[in-house]
Amino acid sequence: MVTPSSPIDGKPSAIDGQHFGVPGTVRLFDNNIYPEGLQDQQGAIVLIPAPTSSVNDPLNWSKPLKAWVAGTLLLWTFLANACIAWCSVAWAIWVADLKTDFVKLNYGQALLVIMCGVGVMFLQPVAIKYGRRLSYLIGSLFILAGLACGLSMTSIGLYFLYMALAGFGSAPSYSTIVTSLLDISFLHQKGKALSTYGFVLLLGNFLPPLAAGYIVDSQGWAWVFRYLLIFFGASTLLVLLTAEETSFARTSYLVHEAVHVPSENANQAVSSKLKDATQQTSVPTTSTPSQASKVDQRLPYLQKMAVYRNNPEVKAGYWDLVVSIVKVTVLPAPLWASFQLAFTTLVVSVVMTTQASFFAIPPYNFTAAQMGLMYIPIMIGSLIGVFLGGTLTDWLLVRLARRNDGIHEPENRLWMFLLVPFLEAAGCLLYGVGGSTGAHWIVPCIGLFLIGIYMNLGLPIALGYALDSYPELEDEIVQLSNFIRNVVGGALSFCVQPWINVSGPRNAIIYIVVIIFVVHLASIVFQIWGKSLRRKSATAYYKICEQCLVL
Repeated sequence: MVTPSSPIDGKPSAIDGQHFGVPGTVRLFDNNIYPEGLQDQQGAIVLIPAPTSSVNDPLNWSKPLKAWVAGTLLLWTFLANACIAWCSVAWAIWVADLKTDFVKLNYGQALLVIMCGVGVMFLQPVAIKYGRRLSYLIGSLFILAGLACGLSMTSIGLYFLYMALAGFGSAPSYSTIVTSLLDISFLHQKGKALSTYGFVLLLGNFLPPLAAGYIVDSQGWAWVFRYLLIFFGASTLLVLLTAEETSFARTSYLVHEAVHVPSENANQAVSSKLKDATQQTSVPTTSTPSQASKVDQRLPYLQKMAVYRNNPEVKAGYWDLVVSIVKVTVLPAPLWASFQLAFTTLVVSVVMTTQASFFAIPPYNFTAAQMGLMYIPIMIGSLIGVFLGGTLTDWLLVRLARRNDGIHEPENRLWMFLLVPFLEAAGCLLYGVGGSTGAHWIVPCIGLFLIGIYMNLGLPIALGYALDSYPELEDEIVQLSNFIRNVVGGALSFCVQPWINVSGPRNAIIYIVVIIFVVHLASIVFQIWGKSLRRKSATAYYKICEQCLVL
């Protein structure tokens, strides 16, 4: 959550377009602030949000510390997804061992996704109000309990229990991890942060089946659960002992400084820290106290690793935060982004649901290990998606801001999104129609490669656009988008196997492709009228801020 925007005079703050009157429209470049500051030939990048002078502000952490915390939490995210995403390679065996069928296994997959959405609804408010670490640790307990149920599976009932517990516990790997990465990133780094998260999430979905396939063939599916209990348990301990809390009460700190520190030296804010805080030539957006005026100390280890840290800037109660996603649905961009992610989840479910039924039978007759190898093209494609949706998109929005007199508009992120519907259509048709008709295995693999690009391109752009549009509701937008992503995506996943049974795999997948194509193409509406929609929704936006934040 960033600096609240609704000060006493009722005007938005600098971070939220104070000089432009539209939420999300901000100055990303300025040649005139701090003439003595760091600048390049084309202007200085404005740091948004502006860091404080505190050494405990995550925006001021050293690069190694940022990298360690991000790496530790991303490892936890990867393994949390590994705990729930490996199962497709064992479905053919579970049909016999659990005396069930593919339809019921598909129901379990849908239950998993829905419970993840429910987990987002209840665990993200914990991260907002009581700190990110508590959310990760609660999620870990549910995942470990789910793995224990999976290890002892003898019936479809225990399979459903495993899916429900692990799905609920995996929620922080979809929501809290995003807020943790945003806590240590500036606006011009947001695309890279979100695309890195998307890549790790994708690895967690598709790399584990590859490894699990070999384990299932050589040691049996129960050993997959044993390995996951060991490695995920170790990652939980790593988070508990070494991952510092990233939530920081920035506004409260600035108010304290304004009361206790003279303002004469404000314009000499933490230039040396800013060099370390960002990799690009940058200056802060607002004045902050000089280092000479106050030098606070790094928190002691036990305080940095506290399980619980109350956020004094959040005035809403826990249960109010649980239902706050209903309020955010009146904002167009977050609602649009949420459905983009939901239909991306549907694509993942289509792949997971159909893989065994396509490739475990003639003409392919793939083993579990061979089916796992089919995820390699997705991972290769996702690397390209990381570049397109992260590095290239960040570069593009910086360049467009320079051409727009230094002004950044959130819609600048959407140019790269034009590729998304076409990648989805081509990838799903090659995979689904090719696999269902017995085409050479290279055809569905090319489709999976395009799906990999599609998934890691669409996520950072759609979510980044929503976050840019209403920057002071980052936590709430992440909560809404991942709730809808998993609940709606899970509900749609319930329909995949029955739809295939009724219409046949070829026709069902063509219908799904057309629906998702149209949904993704709706980005054009926001490219044309996005700024107008942001302007019209400004009143509702600031009202939500007043209800959720301490002003």
